[in-house]
Amino acid sequence: MEGIGHLAVTRWLLAMANYTRKRIGEIAAVFIKHGFKNKLGNPRELRLALEELGPSFIKIGQLLSTRPDLLPMEYIVELQNLQDNVKPEKFHLMKEVIEGELGDRIDNIFSYFDETPIASASLSEVFYARLKTGEKVAVKVQRPYAREKMLSDIRILKKLVPLANLTSTKEIIDIRKAVDELSQAIEKEFNFIEEAKNIRKFREKNKNISYLTCINVYEKYCTEKILVMDYISGIKVSDTDRLKEKGYDLKDIAVKITYNYFKQVFEDGFFHADPHPGNILVHNNTIGYIDFGLMGNLDADLVKNLNKMLEGVVTKDINLMMNSLLSIGIKKGNIDKNKLYKDIGRFYNAYAHESIHNLDIQNIMDEIMEIAKSNNIAMPHNIILFAKGVVTLQGILAKLDDTISIMDIALPYFKDKMIKDKFKKLDFSQIAAYLYSSLKSTVEIPSKLVDFLTSGIDGRLRFYLDLDDIERALNTINKMINRLIISIIIAALLVSSSLVINANVGLKIHGISAIGIVGYLGAAIGGLVLLVSIFRSGKL
Repeated sequence: MEGIGHLAVTRWLLAMANYTRKRIGEIAAVFIKHGFKNKLGNPRELRLALEELGPSFIKIGQLLSTRPDLLPMEYIVELQNLQDNVKPEKFHLMKEVIEGELGDRIDNIFSYFDETPIASASLSEVFYARLKTGEKVAVKVQRPYAREKMLSDIRILKKLVPLANLTSTKEIIDIRKAVDELSQAIEKEFNFIEEAKNIRKFREKNKNISYLTCINVYEKYCTEKILVMDYISGIKVSDTDRLKEKGYDLKDIAVKITYNYFKQVFEDGFFHADPHPGNILVHNNTIGYIDFGLMGNLDADLVKNLNKMLEGVVTKDINLMMNSLLSIGIKKGNIDKNKLYKDIGRFYNAYAHESIHNLDIQNIMDEIMEIAKSNNIAMPHNIILFAKGVVTLQGILAKLDDTISIMDIALPYFKDKMIKDKFKKLDFSQIAAYLYSSLKSTVEIPSKLVDFLTSGIDGRLRFYLDLDDIERALNTINKMINRLIISIIIAALLVSSSLVINANVGLKIHGISAIGIVGYLGAAIGGLVLLVSIFRSGKL
């Protein structure tokens, strides 16, 4: 038996080696066909090449579409168009995965299981089912060998990295970094336990939002390859015709989605990082999110700095925006604050109040990244996810109601939040004491005012002044007054002596009035005494 097991492993390794050799040739041929040698080539050709290479590369392209820090924006926008409607796997193979993971037959777990998937993606398929306890559920099942195939493709890409020095028209692409980042992201994507945690966390943080439907996870039936959760039979938010038929207010939906998304980011620090129309459903007069594989996490300091940035937006304080951006970003070199200030001001003034149907989403994202890059600032990955999410939201708003901009909704939200945050910082026991004191004083004001006026009329009004160290204070005042008097006398002597000399009256000395000369001497002596007194006191 041991020999048979060893033989099976050997055969599997040989099969993988053959697959790798064949796959390397296939990948190289497809990329050369689409014009990729030492240049990244046309964005559309990149998308077509990834689609031709199959599910693994489609998923790789979708992950890259969330990373404008790794690829130029024109490629990011094109990769967002990747089609993920992969042909469904044969059901008996999916059934083997389900029963193997759950350790029981499907019939013993589910009272009903639809064998036709309601969604079929590169990594997994989703089926509609009902548990024995009656709950309607969506069952997400990982495709057999999808993980092994994709990790094999990643290993192949790593082998090809030394041969690739890809450039676009704008910059050199760091292929090694891109592949390493993809490898980490895919490991998370293949662990449905992580997605189950995301769903529970999202539900906990949004449980009090009445207009939001938060799906529940059935942990008993969740493994790394199986995820069982509530089924939502809703209308895609992009299907505006059906929403209108059902009587929904499209503007109201737009406002609620945006308000909640800002709450996820600026209050919870935990947000859905892929809010495209297919992942947001309108269900029983509520909004429901699905697919929690890609989530953004912001630590407390990052949330704090983001909120400062928003305060700058609300108050139109470009300086606060700039300082917040510096706190959020990762400095990659010397930063010219004057240039950064001008760049942020220009960007804000250009887009803050534009109607959404006049905005070019690609240009906006391009400018955001360009401002950061040109000022030697790198944005953390989760901030990039947030920026992508906001742009996606703009697209949703444009479909729901193209007369409003995201700022039309954002500014009232930010203002409300700022007021709430200020109140949170107040000590309500101190507020109560202050209000009591103020109310008591207000009640007493009329009677005290009458007493004051009566005392004044009767001549009984007195003012009492209490000073600490009054004797010292009075001495200082006396000295000031004495100096002032001497100054006045000196000025008077100078003026009167000038008049006497000018009139040339009385006894004369060398033809000049003696009285005038005496007056000048007196003024000189007085001035000298005053100066000596001032210098001795040490206070000019």
